[in-house]
Amino acid sequence: MAGTSWDKQGRLEQAFEIVAPAIRRAAQSHGLRLQEYFRDDPVWRLSRGESSVDVAWDEADPEQYAVSALWWEGDKLRRHEAGIFTRDRSLVELEALVSDAVGRLPQ
Repeated sequence: MAGTSWDKQGRLEQAFEIVAPAIRRAAQSHGLRLQEYFRDDPVWRLSRGESSVDVAWDEADPEQYAVSALWWEGDKLRRHEAGIFTRDRSLVELEALVSDAVGRLPQ
């Protein structure tokens, strides 16, 4: 069964269960919609309109999560890399990275 979509989903769930509480708190505190596994990818997206903050996990580097803000300016997609969160740090630091990224989004 190795290599099946069930294996992949299990790895994704395991990767995000550690950071899920912080991401959910950040979404709630900023009034953002949370989409877990956005487009079935290892990304949790917090969104407001067409602007969003992504928390992305990469199986190639499983101990870290990239936090970035994305928004449109006219027809151009803008991106701000808020930073990298690693599992050995406090979840408070992840919430701070997400808050920084949210602060970059246009109102």
